[in-house]
Amino acid sequence: MLKQLTINSFTLISQAEVPFHEGFTAITGETGAGKSVLLKALRMVCGDKSNATLVRSGEEKAVVEAIFDISNEPQVQKILESMEIDSDDELVIRREILENGKGRARVNGAVVSLSDLQQLGEELIQMHGQSEQLMLRDTRTHAQMLDDYANNGELLSEYSQNFNEWNSLKAKIEATENRAKELAAQKDFLKFQFDELSKASLKENEEEELEEKVSAASKNETERRYLNDIQGMLDSENGLLDQIQVLQSKMRSLAMKLPQYENDLKALDEVADPFEGVCKDILRLSPSKAMSEAEIDRANTRIAQIQKLKRKYRTDVVGLISLAEQRKQELESLENLDADLEELNRQTAKALAKLETIAAELTKRRTEAAKRFDSAVAGFLHDLGMPKAIFHTSIENHALSANGADKIEFMLAPNMGEGEKSLQKAVSGGELSRVLLAIKSVMADLDRVPLLIFDEVDSGISGEVGNKIGEALQNLGKHHQVLTITHLHQVACRAKNQLAVSKKEVDGRTFTSAKVLNYSERIDEIVRMLGGESETVRKHAQQLLENSK
Repeated sequence: MLKQLTINSFTLISQAEVPFHEGFTAITGETGAGKSVLLKALRMVCGDKSNATLVRSGEEKAVVEAIFDISNEPQVQKILESMEIDSDDELVIRREILENGKGRARVNGAVVSLSDLQQLGEELIQMHGQSEQLMLRDTRTHAQMLDDYANNGELLSEYSQNFNEWNSLKAKIEATENRAKELAAQKDFLKFQFDELSKASLKENEEEELEEKVSAASKNETERRYLNDIQGMLDSENGLLDQIQVLQSKMRSLAMKLPQYENDLKALDEVADPFEGVCKDILRLSPSKAMSEAEIDRANTRIAQIQKLKRKYRTDVVGLISLAEQRKQELESLENLDADLEELNRQTAKALAKLETIAAELTKRRTEAAKRFDSAVAGFLHDLGMPKAIFHTSIENHALSANGADKIEFMLAPNMGEGEKSLQKAVSGGELSRVLLAIKSVMADLDRVPLLIFDEVDSGISGEVGNKIGEALQNLGKHHQVLTITHLHQVACRAKNQLAVSKKEVDGRTFTSAKVLNYSERIDEIVRMLGGESETVRKHAQQLLENSK
């Protein structure tokens, strides 16, 4: 419920703090006083787009702030939770509009986007004016209203879930068929790649291991060659070992003849013995086990094959192994697609049968509810000055859609003998207003939106029909908080609360103000609406208020 609307520097309103109460509130005032400014302010609260013309001339910004009691609005609190906005039983929405037209919105102090504000506004306020009546010209709202009246929420939810499942299965069938066509066209190519890669029998790290072996074989050849050369130098005829022995023999003979060489012989013997030991050790050495030339050739051929595949497919060995597995799966998938399609078609047929059953139940419940709905709406229309009106809900078979298998449209025969007219096309604005009020009256205890606003729903109406519209709005006020702009005293006197809007000029500037009227002020306002100031008119105004309680 709207508790208070505060407005600053918003078009004609310099400053206003307007309290609101439960039930039906009539907004009255002279033509051009600025009554529509209040509704425009509420539209801003609901997420209407801002523009620079809304800022009062000479001011830097306009501010509109609305306070709501949401203690009985769990859906609103749920939305606030999803937005991670703290809330208790009170909700404060604030819009600021700068002089350049830009603005910002806050909910309980937190900055929110316009789309978030619109989502909240849809749960808080429902506006019904000349532009909002356009929703009755949209047949999609007809189905929604009938389903709300028929209490089809759970059944629609079940239908929607099955409709999505059915569509998902159809999408899978289409994707599978497309996949089958693609794979069939590529079968030879896929098979060639799989055969080439599978025959290669690639293994992870194989290339590195082969390169290591080839490198080791190259080192082994160097080792063998040098060992052969060294051992030849040591052990060949007249090799180093023989020459050392000859050298020792000659030095020994020399020392025997010339004693001064004994020290040299001794030094030579000390060197020759370990040298001979080293040489014998070298002679016992043999090179590491070597790969054969054939093995080296095979290893190099394998490395070349791997490198060729890597260049061809532009990936490493791991990628080649993965690609081979992928091609294998694709070829197997091609073989299994027929079976997959058969199973998907079976599931789709089963889902369609279930969907059609739910759709048939929806049609049955809609048809039954439409009879009661049509009778109730027609009854209200008769009271609202359309005594011969016939209201009819047309339900025709239609292809399965997200909303069932029905094409639903509200039809109206305003006058006897004229035939039914589509609300979408041929009904006048005045007739549409009364149809809207009649529908809202029928659905008064079903509509969960707490605040309903009717902008001049009584336009072009007078006399007894005005009384009936006032009664309808008064009854709606028992289920909702209702605001309406009216020029009819018959409607205003039925209101539980009355808000008067007036304007005045001060120092060349126009100021609009809004005031909640007390009992005596209401009498004054109704006297003005009656168009007279005599005592008789005043007593009549008082009597109207008393009789309308």
